[in-house]
Amino acid sequence: MFAVIKTGCFVVLSLILTGCASNSSQLKPVIPLSAQQRQVQLDQLQEFTLTGALNVKSPAESVSGSLNWQQQGPYFQANMTTFVGISVFELETDARGATVKAEGETHKAQSASALLDYLSGWSLPIEEMPLWLKGVASAESFNHQWDAQGRLTSFTLKDSQQRDWQVSYVAFFPDALALPREIRLKAQADGSSIKLVVRKWQL
Repeated sequence: MFAVIKTGCFVVLSLILTGCASNSSQLKPVIPLSAQQRQVQLDQLQEFTLTGALNVKSPAESVSGSLNWQQQGPYFQANMTTFVGISVFELETDARGATVKAEGETHKAQSASALLDYLSGWSLPIEEMPLWLKGVASAESFNHQWDAQGRLTSFTLKDSQQRDWQVSYVAFFPDALALPREIRLKAQADGSSIKLVVRKWQL
């Protein structure tokens, strides 16, 4: 009887292992694009949405919360809330300029970066953000570094306010585009820093 049970268990185990092997063989690994193909597709990526955890530190203060970013061609909408749901700012750009809502008031200007600097006291390279979010350096950047897979891992960014930032890509998603998962920036002038951990990309 024990021999029959042992044989039955062996048959069941074999079927389970066979099923697992069959299922695993159907999972196709993501093949990363070549460095050149990746660069071309990232350059062409003009519409995307992402959510993530954002931390901004300036010499005067520090704030953390959730960032929602929606890119639509050359324009974007962004909002940041604290982890308890309090709005930090809402920002929108269009052909007329930038609009920021903060502390219950609405402000308009031609430059989103200068407007946010004025309202919050933060130094943010926000005009260049559509590029560095997806792992692309602007034409004014320099000191570029790539890894063995051809992914841009760091560079120095000169923003619209003529401030230099060290941009570093700490982690990437395991997709064909290797989209950034964790990005860190540090201002060379005053030590202000930004850390963004992306939770989700939607293309």
